[in-house]
Amino acid sequence: MLRAITWLGMVALLVSLGCSESKSPSTVASKPESDQAGKAETTMKDSAVQPAAATVDTAESKGKEVVAVTATEAVSPEKKVEKPAKEGVAVGDQAPAWKELEGTDGKKHSLRELAEAKAIAVIFTCNTCPVARAYEERITELTNKYKDKSVVVVAINVNKDSANSLPAMKERAEKEGFPFAYMFDPSQEIARAYGATVTPHAFLLDGKRNVAYMGAIDDSQNLEKVSKHSLQDAIDNVLAGEAVAVPTTKQFGCGIRYE
Repeated sequence: MLRAITWLGMVALLVSLGCSESKSPSTVASKPESDQAGKAETTMKDSAVQPAAATVDTAESKGKEVVAVTATEAVSPEKKVEKPAKEGVAVGDQAPAWKELEGTDGKKHSLRELAEAKAIAVIFTCNTCPVARAYEERITELTNKYKDKSVVVVAINVNKDSANSLPAMKERAEKEGFPFAYMFDPSQEIARAYGATVTPHAFLLDGKRNVAYMGAIDDSQNLEKVSKHSLQDAIDNVLAGEAVAVPTTKQFGCGIRYE
């Protein structure tokens, strides 16, 4: 009987120990799974947060570079900003020479053909500008006044619309009886070289073909209000061998339509 009790006690003890051992491993195993899940969750959270932080840091650290690239792209050939007309000449500079420009007289004209002139008035003008038209008669009078004093007046048109085409220029020159050479430059290069900005815009070249005067023909579109004959005074200074008293004035008129 005692043995039976002892045996039963041992069995009960073994069962108890077995249950304890079976629960313990399960508990131990469950903790690592929980820890692993926690770590995995933490890792996932970290991985979700860290790249975002890295992205922000990268954007902040490279923000200036992005702006710099954008600025470079802004002036790329695809988005090329049109360059303004060349600044042109200043008083005292050697005058740019025009070559083979066709005139309303059907001839080709070049600066070198005027080698004998003591002074040359170069006036950028056009057919359609009201200001330019207001000065046509004055340019004619200036030409006639100085033609016997070895002073040459030439006019150049660089606007390229149909109303300023060479055929239209020929029609206007014939109608108004222009006594001066009226030339067309479709390349617009000569106007850019001088830095002409409006019509009319006058430049006076001396005997050495340096720019002696640049600016307006006089000081008012309204003939009755003219008080200063700037271009004419400059011509008189050059012919007298004197320095031009007022070598520059502010030109006014219609803007030249550069392309």
